[in-house]
Amino acid sequence: MKCIKCSKTAKIGLKHLGGSLCPSCFAEVIEKRVRKSLRDNKWLKPADRIIYIDDGTLQSKAGIHLINAIFKNQPFNICFKKGLIKSAARLSKGYDKVLIPWNMDDEVVQFLDALFNAKKVPKKRHIKFLINISDEEIAFFAKIKKIKGTQKAKTRLGKMLDDLEKRYPGSKFGLLRSI
Repeated sequence: MKCIKCSKTAKIGLKHLGGSLCPSCFAEVIEKRVRKSLRDNKWLKPADRIIYIDDGTLQSKAGIHLINAIFKNQPFNICFKKGLIKSAARLSKGYDKVLIPWNMDDEVVQFLDALFNAKKVPKKRHIKFLINISDEEIAFFAKIKKIKGTQKAKTRLGKMLDDLEKRYPGSKFGLLRSI
């Protein structure tokens, strides 16, 4: 198989991407998707005091790599702190914006959990900048960039969502758009 962007040997074939990609093109697509999300939502300004909560997971480590790649030549002041996402409110005192390593799978699972259990989805002012990236894509990105970290344990609902995605590629993106 050849990469749909550069014609090199493709190693990553996710059905929702519309074809196979080589590792470098895949990493570029992920970075562009995160950049676009940050730009379109106008989440950050150079004057903001920003904190990133690093919970030690693989997606958190990949998020740090993406932040460093995206903001390396820009005047943003980002502080990295270790801690759980649950403790973000306590850790973020004195900061304007809070970045958390929250991806598409987390968002869809939280929404479905609230829907099935008749709960309200909590509104938080945290910036979920990995929201357009799936767990599977983060795992591939981390492997390409040689990023080490622990995978987050999947809930029963998360496993069910993965099965749905295998049967019907693109269903996670569809669910995310409907939220």
